[in-house]
Amino acid sequence: MNRSSLRLTVSLITLIGIIFSGCGGGGGSAVSQPSGSVAALAWDPPRVAADSTPLDPRRDLDYYEFYLRTDQNFTENDQPVAQVAAFYDVLSPNGKTFVRELTNEFTMDNLLPFTEKGKRYYVSIRAVGVDGLKSGFMVPVAWDLS
Repeated sequence: MNRSSLRLTVSLITLIGIIFSGCGGGGGSAVSQPSGSVAALAWDPPRVAADSTPLDPRRDLDYYEFYLRTDQNFTENDQPVAQVAAFYDVLSPNGKTFVRELTNEFTMDNLLPFTEKGKRYYVSIRAVGVDGLKSGFMVPVAWDLS
């Protein structure tokens, strides 16, 4: 089973202190009940694909897919609403070269065009490898849009 985790963060990107582990096939009983305005998601990259193929995040990941639902029953038929590259470039200390860093945070405002105010949504992420293999869905996170 995938041991990746998904963490909610609140205003000013402060950790809310809830860490979700595992990667299931859709259901998932551990869902966050946020206590504040959610600003970002943070996660650990998965170590296995949905078919149990091992993943080396630095070598095998290509991008992440973000999913939204009004319930937590994510399925293979769901379509992602956003994609984010698995890596970004950071200028090295010498100022002449770039270093690839793993992406592990996402600002929730990027999902607002796909939502309606006053509803509760569940957000989940899947990693996609350079070979097209996908991880399972990370444990959904509840997101209230008051």
